[in-house]
This record gives sequence, structure tokens and C-alpha cells, in this order.
Amino acid sequence: MSGGPDLVVLGLGPAGRALAHRAAAAGLTVRAFDPAPDARWRRTLGLWADELPDWLSDGVVAAVSSPAVIARTRHALRRDYAVLDVDALQDALPLDGVDVRAERAGRDGHDDAFVVDARGPSASSGAPRQTAAGVLVPVGSHDELWMDWRPAPGVPDSAPASFLYAVRVSEDALLLEETCLAGAPAPAVDELQARLRARLADRGIAAGALYEQVDFPLLSPGPRRGRGWCGLGVRGTTLHPATGYSVAGSLAFADDAVAALHAGRNPVGPDAVAAHRLRAAALRALLGMSAHEQRAFFEVFFGLPDRHIRAFLSGRPTTTTNAAAMAAAFAAAPWGLRRRLARAVTPPGSRPRR
Repeated sequence: MSGGPDLVVLGLGPAGRALAHRAAAAGLTVRAFDPAPDARWRRTLGLWADELPDWLSDGVVAAVSSPAVIARTRHALRRDYAVLDVDALQDALPLDGVDVRAERAGRDGHDDAFVVDARGPSASSGAPRQTAAGVLVPVGSHDELWMDWRPAPGVPDSAPASFLYAVRVSEDALLLEETCLAGAPAPAVDELQARLRARLADRGIAAGALYEQVDFPLLSPGPRRGRGWCGLGVRGTTLHPATGYSVAGSLAFADDAVAALHAGRNPVGPDAVAAHRLRAAALRALLGMSAHEQRAFFEVFFGLPDRHIRAFLSGRPTTTTNAAAMAAAFAAAPWGLRRRLARAVTPPGSRPRR
């Protein structure tokens, strides 16, 4: 090639920075654009411990939980969940050898370089969102739970559903976060904070100041890939539309993308796009459910064989494993939920006329 870069990365959040770091370490010439490339990350980042890539040391892990899920009954996940030390993670992804430009840039005008768009959410009015409000409490004052779907005191079934997320963020601190998994519109952070405080008061737990608030879209409009470019995170296929999780997928994407670029392929292949569409269909199903139906669905889902749960939550989805997991959930669901799931995954034009 000429003196231009092999790869252009737009955005240096966790996903973009991991890609730029790994691509440069693999010998690619990388240019990255971000208006604030040195800004420190503050949001809590978590992933299944077994999905931490082997090129990151255990020093990036702040704490590990062994959480359960409560829908209508309690389900052991049999899998450790890790919350990352975001400062350690950022420091573990140095940009040595990367041409960093402290400015904004779009996908066009980069000559023959492959472009990965990791700029985060675009303007997406009306997009389904995940919202949350969290506080810290001492470890031991509450059970560790990945999802507790029991409603907060005083919240009627007619209100948008939310669950309690309770995981370790350090050796001695537990993050309790009231979370709306997906809403259109989603409850405001203030509403979730009120639910959280009611939940904690009911259990005699003193709640301190708000530690974290979350509000981000689960989908971004437009294609996931094109000639000479692909998206990453919410613009690509590594953010799970039905859960909001993206860390494991984005870290795994870094090395997958390097291998694809060396082979002359687009890192986002047709199967990744198809798997993402299936997960977006699951999001549509969730959006159509009442709070009562969501609790019933997660009771079914977390009662599935472990292979299906892992496949649907995986940071590296495939169409085959996601379809199998969704088919298993459909088969196990009661008839009312089956109708809801069938409507979500069937394109409107393909439904039979009556």
C-alpha cells in the first residue's frame, strides 16, 4: 500500500480502542478518530468471566460474582460474571503506533483504508432504550443476582417492567441497579431510582447517593456493513439488542476483525448480520410483552438447557445457535407467549392473509 492506513477506526470507546490496539499490535497501520481520545471511561462494564479474551490479564477484573436469576422461581446460572476495572482496562489497551486524531470524522474520505464505525449511538429518535439507576451497598447486605424480576413494591403490572441487577463491583461493594431491559419509551432514570429505593427500603437496606445512571439505545438505524466498512457496537452487530450487552462481543471482535482484514474479508459477515436480526426480533417480542408476560418469558428462558442460554447470551452469536435457542424458548412457552414470539419473528409481508 501507499502511506495511507490499512484501517480507520471511528470512535475510541472500549470497542473502538480494543480494535485499534489489537490491529496495531498485529502489524496493521491504524488511524483512529475521536474528539476526546484520552477521556476516561466511567460506566460499569461486565461480561461472563469465561468470555474474557486471553490477551487481557486478570488484572482488568475488578470483581467476580456467581449470580442467580429470579423470574418466578430461582435459577442458578452456573457461570461466573465479571465486572471490569475500567481504568485498568483502558490502560491495558495502549494505542502505541496508532495515528490518533483528536477530531470527528465520518466513514467517507479515507481512500483505500477499511473503516470500522465505532462512534456509538447515532440520532435515533424513538429507538428502544435500556435505562437503569444504581447505588452501592456493602457486599453481604444483598444476594448476588444477575436479574431479579420480582416487581418493586408499589409498581403495578401495567407499568413498564424492570428488574434488579445485584453484582459485585469491588471486593467490598455491591452494585444494586434497577434496570429496564428494553422500553420504547423506557422508564426515566428518576422513576427507576424511586423503584430501587422502594425495593431497598422494603428490605431494610440503607441506600446512599446515586452511583450510576444508564440510558442508551439498543438499536441504531441503517445497515451494519457495506463495501469497505462495517459497524461496531450499537452501529454493528456486537451490541445485543435484547440484552444491551456488548463488552464481550466487542473484545472478541477485535481479533476476529484483524483476521478478517488480513484475509481480505469484511469483519461483519452475513451470518453475523442474520444473527443480529434474530436478536432484534427477540427485542421486538420483549417490547410487546407486559411486565407479567416478561416474568413468564424469563421463567421459561432460564429453565432451558444451559447450552441454549449460553448461545443466546453469547458475545459471538451465530444464526444457527440463536435460532435453536429461540426455537427452544418458543416450544417451552405457554400459548399466549408463543403467539407473541411468533409475531415478533415473522416479517409482516410473510404472514398469511385471512
